[in-house]
Amino acid sequence: MINFQRVSCINGTVPLSSYLMAAEELCSMCKFVEDGEERVVVGSLDLNKCLWLPDELTGMRPGVNEDSQTRAYLSNVCVAKELQNKGLGYALVDKSKKLAREWDLYVHVAIDNIAGQKLYKKSGFVYEGEEPAWRARFLGRPRRLLLWLDMNKEPL
Repeated sequence: MINFQRVSCINGTVPLSSYLMAAEELCSMCKFVEDGEERVVVGSLDLNKCLWLPDELTGMRPGVNEDSQTRAYLSNVCVAKELQNKGLGYALVDKSKKLAREWDLYVHVAIDNIAGQKLYKKSGFVYEGEEPAWRARFLGRPRRLLLWLDMNKEPL
């Protein structure tokens, strides 16, 4: 990361229970005990505050100075398959918005990740740009969209 200033890992957890899934199916590294209660991590995202990330499309919305230190990028957004479409992804993104109040907030999403695009649109993100096909091929990954959230329009 260039001009790295801060990173936050936001986790979504639930109490470990038999209705969620069999305990042997869960990664032991995702289980922990908090206040005497067994819990499991079921969703996570990273919030990175920096000027830009290597090999990433850089947010350049009109009027933003390249030297601006107020950019944040969401990355590694994931929710356990069993809990997708239940609001956990939205809650994680909402928490990141609260932490990034004063920063421009960006996220990359694969062009074929329709569920991810719906999540970010519901969260207030708008289209800013997309990765050229040649670059995605060169880097061996799916082509991605860059989405941006105007934090000045977000309620506190």
